[in-house]
Amino acid sequence: MMQMLMTTDPIRQVASRDDEDDMWLYSRYLEELKHRFPESSSHIIGYSENGVPIFGFAFGSGPATVSLVAGAHADEPVGPNTLYRLILEMHQTPDKFASLFSRFRFLVIPHVNPDGDAANASWITRWPELTPFLTGMKREIPGRDIEFGYPDMRPENRAATGFWEREEPADIHFNLHGMQFSEGYLLLINDEWEEGSRGWRKQFDAAMRKEGLEPHDHDRGGEKGFNYMGPGFTSTPKGRAMKEFFLEKKDPETASRFHLSSMEFHLGRKPEALCVVTEFPLFTVSSSDRIGVPENYLELKRELEKITGQKCPEEEEVNRLISRYNIQPLPLGKAMRLQRLTIRLAMDFADGYLGNSL
Repeated sequence: MMQMLMTTDPIRQVASRDDEDDMWLYSRYLEELKHRFPESSSHIIGYSENGVPIFGFAFGSGPATVSLVAGAHADEPVGPNTLYRLILEMHQTPDKFASLFSRFRFLVIPHVNPDGDAANASWITRWPELTPFLTGMKREIPGRDIEFGYPDMRPENRAATGFWEREEPADIHFNLHGMQFSEGYLLLINDEWEEGSRGWRKQFDAAMRKEGLEPHDHDRGGEKGFNYMGPGFTSTPKGRAMKEFFLEKKDPETASRFHLSSMEFHLGRKPEALCVVTEFPLFTVSSSDRIGVPENYLELKRELEKITGQKCPEEEEVNRLISRYNIQPLPLGKAMRLQRLTIRLAMDFADGYLGNSL
C-alpha cells in the first residue's frame, strides 16, 4: 500500500512517493474491500454491462453535499485509484475525517466504469511503458461513452443517477478525468463559475507550477462547448454542445449518440453548483510558446494516429517520439496527489460560498 504523510487534515494527506507505480486493477480493489470490509456488498449501487459491481459510498452528515466520481473513460485509471484510496482511508480511520464529516456529506463513486479496466489491462499492468499503452489503449466511442450517457444510456449511468437522486443535490461535483498526453495541467469549471473563480484560478495555477506542472494552454474557440478561461482552464463539457457540433458537420447519427454529461445532470438538480473536472496527463510533452495553441501536443496527436493501435510499432519510431516531444510519464503517486490536492483547493474555494469553515 502507498505510504501516506500524516497531517492534521485527512483531505490534505499526500503520497509520500511520487515514483509509486502500483497501478492497481479494479479486481484488486474489490478484493481489498472484501478483505477489509465484509459489508462492502451493501455499498453496491448497480452493475456494469459485464456484471461487475459498481460501488457508491456516503460519508458524513454535513449540510453541504460533495459528489466525487471517477473512471468514466476506460483509459483514465488515475481517478479511480485516487478515490479508492480515499474511501479506504475514510473506512479505516473515520475519526480523522470527523470534522469534515460534520460539515459535508460526501457521495463517492470510485469507479463508474469497471469494465474499462479489463479492456485496458494489457497496458495498465505494464505502466509506465509507452509502447504497451499505444498498442493496448481502448476508449469508448460516442454512444458508448459513459460521460455523455446521463441519465440512463447505460446501466452504469443508471446506477450513478439512482445513487445521486437518493441524496440531496450536490453543491460541488468533482469528476476525476485524465488526458493521455498534455503539456501540463488542465482544469475544467462550469461556465456559471467562470467569473467567480478568476482569483482562485490564479492561486491554483501557482500551486500547480510549484508542483512542476505548466498549464496545458488550449483555446478551442468554444468548439463542442469548451469555452476558454485562460491557460490551463476551460469550461466543463456539454452533451448539448456536442450534439450541435456534429449537427453542424451534417452528422446527425453521431449527434444522436450524445446525452447529458454528469456535470449537466448535477447542474440540472442544482444550477448554482460548482462542477470541477480534473485533467492530469498520463504523459507530459514539452510546452509550446504560442498562447492558446499547444503545438507540440497537437503535432504529437497527428503523429500518434499513424501508430496507435498497431500490434507492434517500431521501437525506433517510439523512441523518436519520446525524444522529439520529451514524453515523460507523470508518476502515479504524484498524479494521485495532484487529484487530491485539487479536490481540497476547490473545497477551500467553495467554502466561502457554502458558508462552512473547513
